[in-house]
Amino acid sequence: MKKAKWTIICGVIILLVLGVIFRQRLVLQITGMRPFVEERFNGWVAGGADEAELDAALSRIYDPKGSGPGSWVFEMARVAETYEKKAEQAEAGGRTEKAAKDFYTASVYYYIARFPFVASPAKKEAYERHIACYLKAARSFDPPLEVVRIPYENKEIVGYLRIPKAERPPVVILTGGVDGWKSDLNRTIEDLLKEGLAVFAMDIPGTGESAWHLAPESDRVYGQVIDYLQTREDLDGSRLGAFMISFGGYYAVRLALSEPRVLAAINVGGPIALSFEKKNIENIPDVMISTIAHAMGKKLPMKTEQMLALAKPFSLDQDGFLQHPKHRAALLSINGDQDPLLPIDDLYIISKKGIKQDEWVYKGSGHCAADEMAEWGPRAAVWMREHLAR
Repeated sequence: MKKAKWTIICGVIILLVLGVIFRQRLVLQITGMRPFVEERFNGWVAGGADEAELDAALSRIYDPKGSGPGSWVFEMARVAETYEKKAEQAEAGGRTEKAAKDFYTASVYYYIARFPFVASPAKKEAYERHIACYLKAARSFDPPLEVVRIPYENKEIVGYLRIPKAERPPVVILTGGVDGWKSDLNRTIEDLLKEGLAVFAMDIPGTGESAWHLAPESDRVYGQVIDYLQTREDLDGSRLGAFMISFGGYYAVRLALSEPRVLAAINVGGPIALSFEKKNIENIPDVMISTIAHAMGKKLPMKTEQMLALAKPFSLDQDGFLQHPKHRAALLSINGDQDPLLPIDDLYIISKKGIKQDEWVYKGSGHCAADEMAEWGPRAAVWMREHLAR
């Protein structure tokens, strides 16, 4: 009798779960995925995806977590594969410019396919093909891209270095956040190169090819990068900046206030202190919680209470860090005042604690003021050049 009862209960649970899954699929088949990624959509288009093509791919997705037809990774990788094949055909025919363009577009779609992090074998393959296509496209970059591997703690730091045609230019360490990595930052790289600045692009800890987990003390990785850059005779490592976006902005502020070799730092939408408090953590979407937890090397899924415990040590408003900094680099902080992931007061808390900074806040804009990037990107590059020139 008990066995029959449990069989009925288990059957009901299975039916409920299947009902939720089928309802989700039905909703997505009607709406497509675009309404759920609207804040990212324009950034992907600006990064090289075709608007109509991307929208069509999103409309075919009804299984965000799977790997077969109708899944996020399958539909995005399918678009990427068409460009990769076009690139290979162009390359075989000696049309190097066409090949480079298509390899780059393929890399953009493979990046979207693995977004927001590598959570399955299919996404791992998409990320590997993203890197391969990006580096094939990079063979045409001017100035050229050098893949740099820096040994550290029995691991290696992987970065992409580009140096403009100038005698010993200043150099900027550039990173994205937990879901946008070093090979996704070409717009910013080009802005900096146009200002005569060399760029070392790398992944923040816990992402991409980084061998370290996301943690406050992981800023030591940047110290090792600085050591390396200052050995390069083709760079002026004494004029060094940090330009870091989204969660990377957290490390930009840490470096600005603790690393004496950093002369100027740009924080774009970085969490500082208030972002790590309970009322903000509770409002962060589950997908972002999962992305951050994955970067920390933690098992998924993760409850809010667990994330709160992990987030607390990140706050820069403790142990006198903001009140008594060991160093004061020139600092610029940028964000939109409608950022759904972290409160805009997190940008202002830096100056409220007595740290001088320039503040570019875009009214009505969201996380990292992404829709305004075409405006602030070139301006920020000029800001960096001017401060490193000093």
